[in-house]
Parts: sequence; structure tokens; C-alpha cells
Amino acid sequence: MEKKPDELRKAHRQGASHPPPSRRPRADGPAGFGIDELLRLSSWSAPFPAPLRKRVMERMREHRVSRGQLLARRGEIPSAWFGLMEGLLKTSVLAADGRSSTLGGILPGCWFGEGALLRGKPRHADYVALRDSRVALLPQDDFARLLQEHPPFKDFIYGQINERLHYFMDHVGDVRLMRGPARVANALCGLAHPLNNPLGLIHLPIAQDELAAIAGVSRQRCNLALQHMQAEGWLHVGYGQLTLLALEPIAGMARAG
Repeated sequence: MEKKPDELRKAHRQGASHPPPSRRPRADGPAGFGIDELLRLSSWSAPFPAPLRKRVMERMREHRVSRGQLLARRGEIPSAWFGLMEGLLKTSVLAADGRSSTLGGILPGCWFGEGALLRGKPRHADYVALRDSRVALLPQDDFARLLQEHPPFKDFIYGQINERLHYFMDHVGDVRLMRGPARVANALCGLAHPLNNPLGLIHLPIAQDELAAIAGVSRQRCNLALQHMQAEGWLHVGYGQLTLLALEPIAGMARAG
């Protein structure tokens, strides 16, 4: 039986040691939406009066990035804040040994890239499209103006940075020591996290090869892990999507390494 949204939120809190999403999980994964819909769904814009929300929307622009292409690359000077409207991205960094390491996936509704904007220094990470994607860009000057003039927005940004730090400490630290199945489970927990999935989707718009790329395992290993989780009743594998049914045992599988 599929877990109700409130049960899934409880499982995420207990199993992955993360706070629940601010929104009630949605059963329907969005096929994509425009900038106006993205703003309407974004908690940081809720306190804005209608005229300000309209001005922010008018200042944003849409950027398309094809599968396999970079939205932003390591070493470049940031010029905008990003919001994913459609598609799927992954974040990767260069490890100390020179190898590329994936930090996690990014689902529609997620806003990201604020750290580099605040630092005003070159990016440390690449954002790579795992499928054709559409991204909303808020220019740096407008981002800085909102920070300066609207305290609730500033609170949201610094809260997100703090949460992101704890997320990376919890999810990324020992991932290289994990076996393949645990890596897949860890990647799924990351995709359920409010930072990467602020809309609280339980039907994740992600294919098996895309999950394998995020987990850093072969498609075959990913498939075997998903088959096991489906047999246990923790998730359902569909065409181009995965439905989370029980996050707590998935988180336990990740912790077991």
C-alpha cells in the first residue's frame, strides 16, 4: 500500500534525520511550468506583495540546457540565481584526488547557486543537465537587492545555506565508501530531501540511468538495487519515474553502507 503524504514525511524525518518538506508532498510530478508558476510554488516569494512579485518575475529569464550540457561550470564567476522549472540536473565537484564526484540531483521547484553569488567568487561545482531542462535565472543585481531590502528573503537564503551544509555533511561524507546498493539508496534520500525536492514530490521524474548517474554506479547495479527495493515494497519503478512508498527503510539501507 502506498504511504500517505504525512507518513512519508514522518519516515523522511526519522529515517534520514532531515526536517520534512515545508510543503505537503505532491503525488503528481510536474511536467514543467513557467516562471510565474515557479514563483507561485516558491516559499520565498510568498511574503512578497503582488507588485514586487510581478517585478521579480519580469526580471527573470528562461534558459534552456540540453541533456549532457552544463548550466554552469566550475571556475566561472556567477551572474544569476537558478530555479529549475523542468528537467533534471546533477551537481558535481572535483575531489582532492582529481576525480569528479556527484553531490546529488536537483528536481523541479528547486532554487540553487546562492552560495557562489554570496561569496562573489568562482563556482566550486558544475551543474549538469541529465535531461533537457528549463531553468529560471534571476540576475545577480536583483538577487542582491532582494537580500538587502527584504529580510524574509534574506532569512530564506541563509536558512537554505545552513540546511545545505548539514545536508552535505549527512549525505556526502562517506558516499565513496558505500557499496552500490547503498549509493542508490543514498541518492534516493537526497532526491527526497526538501533542498532538492521542495515541492515534496513522491513520484520522482527520474529514469534509472539518470539515478545511476547521480549515485555514481552502473545502470546494472542501479537496476538491481531498485528491483530489491521494489520487491520490499519501498518504491515502485515506472517508465521514466520512481514512486517513493516508504523512505525510512531506504534511508536505513543507505546508512548500512
